[in-house]
Amino acid sequence: MQLETIEVEDREGVRIVTLNRPEARNALSSKMWEELCETLDEFDRDDDLRAVVLTNTGSCFCAGADLKELAAGTWHAPTGKEAWGFAGMTKRTFDKPIIAAVNGKALGGGTEIALACDLAVASEDAVFGLPEPRRGLTAAGGGALARIGQHLPFKFAMELVLTSEPIDAAKALSWGLVNYVVPSDQVLEKALDLARSIAKGAPLAIKYSKRTVIETMGQPLVYPSEGWSVLEEYENITRNSEDAHEGEVAFAEKREPVWKGR
Repeated sequence: MQLETIEVEDREGVRIVTLNRPEARNALSSKMWEELCETLDEFDRDDDLRAVVLTNTGSCFCAGADLKELAAGTWHAPTGKEAWGFAGMTKRTFDKPIIAAVNGKALGGGTEIALACDLAVASEDAVFGLPEPRRGLTAAGGGALARIGQHLPFKFAMELVLTSEPIDAAKALSWGLVNYVVPSDQVLEKALDLARSIAKGAPLAIKYSKRTVIETMGQPLVYPSEGWSVLEEYENITRNSEDAHEGEVAFAEKREPVWKGR
């Protein structure tokens, strides 16, 4: 596909996806939605790629849906990928980590994308907000209302959702909405540092660690339970993998492991 709204670069096992409609505040057009679906699907199927960093050009990470297309009635999900959700990621669970590298404002759908990522780095001038109620809407299209109570303490989540007032990067960090806040010229590199750290782990271990956290969220810790069953099932898969044996041998031989993803 000839890309028009995003830029894609693969670097040392990390796919860097850059939202590139700065003139439209990187609002999600139907074309951008389609291109994100395609590149994220390629990433998901490529065993050589270990993580995605999602970032932006311009001073706005993403302003949400393209309002011009919405007004014209032409805004739509890519055919056959409607179930993937906003930006091709808010309703789809990826086995490999996705890292948001937010430069500037992330409002509405932009905050929803950040919430759908596993990790987030923000610039010092970043702003997050869910202004939907002031437009008579709920922040449901990208799943923000379902996720935000899992990401933030209840009172913080309610403040962001009910007041529609945006929060700055410092508050987002103190609330736990992002992992790091750095100068704008360091956002991408910090996100890549996180991706490189992830890539040092065995692919199966990363995959099933992520699945375990997601699938046991909210489950009781009293044993036995459904959550413990999920944990033990995935533990057995990784414990009996070739990578687990390679990790033991590499440690004994004092060398870096060579992962095979099996």
